[in-house]
Amino acid sequence: MKKVLASLLILLLTVSGFAQVDRSIRPKPAPAKEIDLGEYKTYTLDNGLKVIVVKNDKLPRVSFSLVVDRDPFLEADKTGYISLAGSLMRNGTNNRTKEQLDKEVDFIGATLFTGATNAYASGLSKYSEEIISLMADVALNPSFPQEEFDKLKKQSLSGIESAKEDPNSLSSRLFNSSLYGLNHPYGELETEASINNITLEDCQNFYQENWNPNKAYMVVVGDIKPKKAKKLIEKYFGAWESKEVAKREYEMPAKPAASEVKIINRNSSVQSVLTLGNTIELQPGSPDIVTVRLMNQILGGGMTGRLFQNIREDKGYTYGAYSNYDSDELVGYFSASASVRNEVTDSAVVEFIKEFKSLQTEKVGEQELQDAKNNIIGSFGRNLESAQTIASFALNRELYNLPEDYYKTYIQRLEAVTADDIMAAANKYINTDALIITAVGKAADIATSLEKFGPITYYDFNGEETGPPSFPVPAGITAESVINGYINAIGGQEKLDAVKDMSIIMSASISGMPMEAQAKTLKKRPNLFLTEMTVAGFGTVQKVVFDGKKGETSGMQGSQVLEGEELEEIKSQGAFFGEAEYLSNGYKLTLVAINMVEGEKAYTLEVDKNGDLSTEYYSVETGLKLLEEATVEGPQGEITVSQKYSDYRAVDGVMIPYQINISQGPQQISMTATEAKINSGLKKSDFK
Repeated sequence: MKKVLASLLILLLTVSGFAQVDRSIRPKPAPAKEIDLGEYKTYTLDNGLKVIVVKNDKLPRVSFSLVVDRDPFLEADKTGYISLAGSLMRNGTNNRTKEQLDKEVDFIGATLFTGATNAYASGLSKYSEEIISLMADVALNPSFPQEEFDKLKKQSLSGIESAKEDPNSLSSRLFNSSLYGLNHPYGELETEASINNITLEDCQNFYQENWNPNKAYMVVVGDIKPKKAKKLIEKYFGAWESKEVAKREYEMPAKPAASEVKIINRNSSVQSVLTLGNTIELQPGSPDIVTVRLMNQILGGGMTGRLFQNIREDKGYTYGAYSNYDSDELVGYFSASASVRNEVTDSAVVEFIKEFKSLQTEKVGEQELQDAKNNIIGSFGRNLESAQTIASFALNRELYNLPEDYYKTYIQRLEAVTADDIMAAANKYINTDALIITAVGKAADIATSLEKFGPITYYDFNGEETGPPSFPVPAGITAESVINGYINAIGGQEKLDAVKDMSIIMSASISGMPMEAQAKTLKKRPNLFLTEMTVAGFGTVQKVVFDGKKGETSGMQGSQVLEGEELEEIKSQGAFFGEAEYLSNGYKLTLVAINMVEGEKAYTLEVDKNGDLSTEYYSVETGLKLLEEATVEGPQGEITVSQKYSDYRAVDGVMIPYQINISQGPQQISMTATEAKINSGLKKSDFK
């Protein structure tokens, strides 16, 4: 299984010493030596808790890491509750509230957090007892407060909403669910439904059934004597009662008979996130580990890898192309990935597969192989200076039952790897004839060209097959009829013409910002407009006003009078129902297709106003606007800005969206209307 704090570190060391003075002759490397890993102490408490202590007095600090070993866990229709339970343990105990925990941790300048299978605490070594006392409290006495559970559940739902707009998150979800299957612990996905299914009792039961000392390891690193560490651990963890934990076993995921292409359609994408890979049977401690590590370094371990040199440096398809692998007790994987322009998506796949096959059919050159070894050696040399590295080696030996000399002789085994070994590993662990190929991008631009690699299936955010992302538009439906349908859906032209002024106040939550914000929008005919964003504790952070003649923006960065295109943009925002102007006023409309938007069929319109392009989606069933997307120039290139509209409510006979979710790159803003008024008698003086 994938274990916290148990990642396998490759053990290599730089060798030196040259016997020849003639510098034109490349010296042969010295024979590989065994590595002195330093000392550490291990012992086991009566309850089965295994303890590893690595003394390091370079800094007056100490850390305690508790790792609970467990089999992979299938969460089914409540996927996400294990992670939620782990986070909740930190938010209150039978002895301390979350506020009290936070206060005590801050007072001694410590760090404390928990996860589904781990707890971690660190700080100054003079506070060793206070630190382990706090850690023991959250690990052994979690109270699982309902209020904190509700908060974390809400945060999980917010994270899911953000992931829907992140191509990399979509790619990870699609690849994992395709590789392992939705009914496997490594392939199941958190969804809104699964999070909503979770109860507080689920979290409590997980803790009671799985947190167990005879399946746990305590790793202590820092400026602390082993005797003192043992005394503290026995004091605070010695009474932890052991129990039996159920063994869980799972079948190997089914492998495809031939390569398959999986796509999540994202119409706003200007590039595709590509991942190619397959499952592998490579357990920690396998004799093939060092060979696969070297193979991966040569193929895609960094900027010197073949994938990077080919797909980025030579072809210019991407900013970076890499490969990766995972050794795992249950099932591992090999993968390679890159984000490439839509028009070269198929070409990138060709180059990926070409590099895979090159490793399988042609021997790696002697110098390339040695360079890969040296690259890993240099990285390891730096890691070896850390006491945490020694601790992780000791933990890995315990977790995976590795031989006592496993790491000491690692270099010797590495140096013994040959070009023939690399070729054999490439054939064994890269299945070029039965790859899972996933792509997150605009299907209209990439799907046809990807058909040559295998049958294509389409998926949604939840990993469910959806069928083709677009449907033929029925005869008689035009762009004009879609807009007219929208106008009728929100109230009809007569109702809209009767609106003289409008005011909407919305609360706003911004991802990554705990502060509360409020957005106010005022409109008055013929074209007066005001929008103001305020943040609690900061006041007005941005305000934009058009008083019928002059446009101005103000806020934390000062004031500016708007002119030219910026002024015209503000004028257009003053329109009450801008879509009503699409059928005149210089707009060009193109009805593209019917696409799926969050499980709902929607007419897809491309809107062109003097070269200013956007894509809008209108519900086939209700006529209401569901989504609007546009590509804008950002500091680091083009980004897609999208606005989702939902929870339409009637205000004086006019339908107003009470929920608007805005996505701009990684930034997510969720806006909920708290007040909406029509014809309330706004005055010109309100627009200042």
